[in-house]
Amino acid sequence: MRGSNGVFSPQERKTALWALLMAGLIAAMGVVAQQWGPPSVGPGGADAYMAAPSPGVLDAQPVS
Repeated sequence: MRGSNGVFSPQERKTALWALLMAGLIAAMGVVAQQWGPPSVGPGGADAYMAAPSPGVLDAQPVS
């Protein structure tokens, strides 16, 4: 039985597999946490986006 594929040792392959599994687990936990919590709308909350438009900023107009 071969102990190496010529590039990585068996221990290095095992460590890489564990790293991939842990990264996948962390990503899955992040997705679950986003589903349970309220949407992230920034530090000011949703009310911060209801402010009047900035002076000098016009709404989109068709180019003629």
